[in-house]
Amino acid sequence: MNYKESKQILKEINKAKNIIINCHRSPDADSVGSSLAIFRVLKSLNKDVAVICPSHLSESLIFLPNSEVVEKINFKNFKFEKYDLFICIDSSGVNLITGDWSIKLPEIPVINIDHHKTNSKYGKLNLVDSKVVACAEIIFLVLEDWKAEIDKETATLLLAGILGDSGVFQYPGVTARTIEISLKLIKKGAEKDDIIFNLNRSIDFKDVKFWGEVIRRMHKDDKNKFIWSAISYEVFEKFSKSESGKESAASMFTQCIKETDFGMVMVEETKGNLSVSFRSRTGFDTSNIATALGGGGHIYSSGAKVEGMEFDEAVEKVLSAARKFAQKK
Repeated sequence: MNYKESKQILKEINKAKNIIINCHRSPDADSVGSSLAIFRVLKSLNKDVAVICPSHLSESLIFLPNSEVVEKINFKNFKFEKYDLFICIDSSGVNLITGDWSIKLPEIPVINIDHHKTNSKYGKLNLVDSKVVACAEIIFLVLEDWKAEIDKETATLLLAGILGDSGVFQYPGVTARTIEISLKLIKKGAEKDDIIFNLNRSIDFKDVKFWGEVIRRMHKDDKNKFIWSAISYEVFEKFSKSESGKESAASMFTQCIKETDFGMVMVEETKGNLSVSFRSRTGFDTSNIATALGGGGHIYSSGAKVEGMEFDEAVEKVLSAARKFAQKK
């Protein structure tokens, strides 16, 4: 048995008839792949299942099997009454599930499956393993505990989650078990080449142009050993509000600058609301900064939002938090 919680989770699923699964706000390959993998297994158990998300899926994820079932919803008016179980995947806190700090989870049992060390343990059942690089690893191990069938499509979804969150095995946190699970998934028919092509070799040209603007506005804090770039809403608008540009720019550029420990990309995605992506280069724990700002994540990748502030004020708040934690190192 990989996880003692696996049996308890299956017991709750067997009791339920109508089940809802989430993809977190601004979902990535791990969020969508893990959620849809669980969706496919629960459908095979003859459960009535829905997959919801407070954001639209990025075009780069539409290739994933069953991506069409993910429904963008407004948590304030969605009808949860018909569901008797909510499985929350790859989400460290309620705000990532609902997309809004002010919205609470519905009054139905919640199963929380996640790999972020900042997880707030908000579920009736909580399976949180911060030692894995992707939530899809946890889902694979849970399915293995259940002796569930993993077909080609489910294998593709889980491998997409692992490849996405590991940067195709380049990020720290990848273990021998990560590679072993990935090999098992490939042997089950997972479309490795298709995943890599769609996630890493199908970048929208507007995102590339946006990267140029991120680089143009990049600064280096030599004293505190980090780099940063901040994009106002007015600039963001000029680049067609590139939805995936911030995350991809952070991953592409902030982890490779010599003589730095970490970096961040800040984008005012709506007026007065700044979204921040942190990346570590040397093992500096960026999740401490993100948590201090109301967000969360991993050592090497984390994020936060600063809401209800003017752009310059919000940027300075983030920089102050970053410098505070950098000086504690």
